[in-house]
Amino acid sequence: MRETYDVIVVGGGIMGCSVAWQLAKKNKRVLVIERRDVASGAAGATDGVVGYHTKKPGPQMDLAVQSIAMFETLGEQLGQDIEYGLRCGGLQPVEDKMQWDILSEIVEKQRESGVDIRMISADEACALEPQLSRDIYGALYSPTGGKVNPLRLTMGYANAARRLGAQFLTETTVTGFAIENGRVTGVHTDKGDFAADVVVNAGGAWAGKIATLAGLDLPITPRKGQLIVTEPIGPFMTATVQCARYNVVKFKPEAVTDPTAIRLGASLSIEQTEDGGLIIGGTREFAGYDVDNTFEAIEVMLRRALRFFPALRDVSIIRCFSGLRPYTPDGLPLLGPVHALPGFYMAAGHEGDGIALSPITGKLIAEWIVDGKPSYDLSDFDPNRFLKA
Repeated sequence: MRETYDVIVVGGGIMGCSVAWQLAKKNKRVLVIERRDVASGAAGATDGVVGYHTKKPGPQMDLAVQSIAMFETLGEQLGQDIEYGLRCGGLQPVEDKMQWDILSEIVEKQRESGVDIRMISADEACALEPQLSRDIYGALYSPTGGKVNPLRLTMGYANAARRLGAQFLTETTVTGFAIENGRVTGVHTDKGDFAADVVVNAGGAWAGKIATLAGLDLPITPRKGQLIVTEPIGPFMTATVQCARYNVVKFKPEAVTDPTAIRLGASLSIEQTEDGGLIIGGTREFAGYDVDNTFEAIEVMLRRALRFFPALRDVSIIRCFSGLRPYTPDGLPLLGPVHALPGFYMAAGHEGDGIALSPITGKLIAEWIVDGKPSYDLSDFDPNRFLKA
């Protein structure tokens, strides 16, 4: 082994950088190994919605409440402007009674976590967002919804970790793990071997593949999301907006009847960035590791955007991009130690909720590693739920 560390984090995305920062704060010697560069995965190919209303009711929502509360002082702690827009609001326009009934049921369960999410009339929705089409049935509204710049946030974690002594090794591929007496003792890479008693798999959409290198079968697979960026325009919208189908596709996909929408997981997500440009998404496609944009998906997303915001008809598109979300079968991330391989931890599988859940994930994983137990119960996110006894 070339060098020895307390903890090696595999993956330099938002989860890996958050974990590294929290571990460095606890005076641990940390090495982050990244296949490409920091924030080159999902964190660099997503919008920055930070809200409760897109979270699965129950354990995920409860965890989100803990995490989103951390954003209020996060930029100050990181020493970097992360462009966090506190309480810009989250809005989901509803097209018909079926969507209204589905969202109303979801909202009722979400509110059990003590969050302010409600159903409002079409007039109320249009008063909040004047550019919104009046041809809607109503809307879901979360006044505490926020947004952040995901690139700035990830780099903020990374820079803060570096200042505390964490090291980053980029353009480096993990090829395997050193295992002795049934526990992990290090990482093999194409640039040499590194020793550590603890390894954290924060590989995002690649976390399942990384786990197989350790002989573990964990069902984290990629789910592509395509996005569009427009030219900067004047003040257009305040809230982050998703059409109701966004939550329907996510929580009750069997209610979607459009075959194209089913195949692409197509809905609408739109927000305006600090520089005035709009980010328009989104899809949830099972396309392996393909990250190419497709004309079909772009057309579907733009039609959805125009359906709800007709004034966008004359706005120019400047680029398109896509990223891979780490999907799990039950919609919950894998957080914590893997019993079959002592010293091996998981911090992956957040799918489209990684930005919002990144502060709490880093904090709790670091607590588990250093203190022996996290300050918040993570039993619902136990990675061992997918492993045969």
